[in-house]
Amino acid sequence: MDVPAIAVTGASGLVGQRLLPLLAEHPEVARVVALDVREPDWRSRRVEFHRIDIAGTQLKPLLEGVDVVVHLAGVVDPILDEALMARVNVDGTRHVLAAAASVGARRFVRISSSTVYGAWPDNPVPLTEDMPLRPNPHFSPAVQGAEVERLIAEWRAEQPGVTVTTLRSAPVVGPGAERLPARILLGRPPLRVRGAAPPVQVVHVDDLAAALALVSTADLPGVYNVAADGWLDAGAARSLLPRTSAPAVPEDVLERALRRSWGLGLGEIPPGVVPYLVHPWVIANDRLKGAGWMPTRSNEEAIAEALDALPPRTSIRTRVIGGAVAVATLLAVVRIRRRRRAKRAHMVAADADA
Repeated sequence: MDVPAIAVTGASGLVGQRLLPLLAEHPEVARVVALDVREPDWRSRRVEFHRIDIAGTQLKPLLEGVDVVVHLAGVVDPILDEALMARVNVDGTRHVLAAAASVGARRFVRISSSTVYGAWPDNPVPLTEDMPLRPNPHFSPAVQGAEVERLIAEWRAEQPGVTVTTLRSAPVVGPGAERLPARILLGRPPLRVRGAAPPVQVVHVDDLAAALALVSTADLPGVYNVAADGWLDAGAARSLLPRTSAPAVPEDVLERALRRSWGLGLGEIPPGVVPYLVHPWVIANDRLKGAGWMPTRSNEEAIAEALDALPPRTSIRTRVIGGAVAVATLLAVVRIRRRRRAKRAHMVAADADA
């Protein structure tokens, strides 16, 4: 079935910029409407761009004649201002859904994250699409991602005849992919929890864009996980990364250190990420492969390509983030050791009095 027009929110983002050429060059797509707060680097005569804030702009006039809405816009990495994050992610999605309904769009596509499953010790390996959403409560991107999925499910129930597709993506890597989960998996900065060895899984940004192009141009209702085939054990994943002198630290120490640096505004890594460094949360991709999608990169290939594209480790951003975490971790370790020494001294003194 021909697709007269597709609208893409967040079109200038990491994934949107790779999706636009796939849609513009698709033989069944007549027109692409790109929406974002900044212009995309890639442009085409078949792409109609509008510079807008999805949460604060009247969208209906821009979506007239649009058959498919692909909603990519959102704040992906956590920020201190969670109210602002919710305005973009939750209220923005509500605004886009209302506009899609008002113009009679017959297909709605949303990109989500595998973090919505949560990282828990009792997670099966791998997680399938029918598993409940249990985002870890202190990791705001996962919590808001699950809330957005709930809104979309409610909207779908009120829109008979509309196909709604959600893609839950593994951490996205590749050139330009500098989102928090990818940075941590690639050791920027190196964060390791002592005794933890969760499996590692990613998806290359081009494979995610190809998955979006598929579900944007075909009726594939429901939820589909998007990831490279399989996963790597922690040791195999670590062997792909540059060597680091950063030690693995106890879970509680790392969480306190990150809470301190996050609260002081010195780092970009919230403490809520720690469970994702400890417990499994890899996903199965069989359902999407059954619909005709295939990943072109393995986990190893995607990670290697992402590492090649990273800026030098001496970049200012890496030094600031890594330095803040390292200092906070060191301070936390020092405090714990002092308490332990004081406790031992007290016990020795008590034994001597006895």
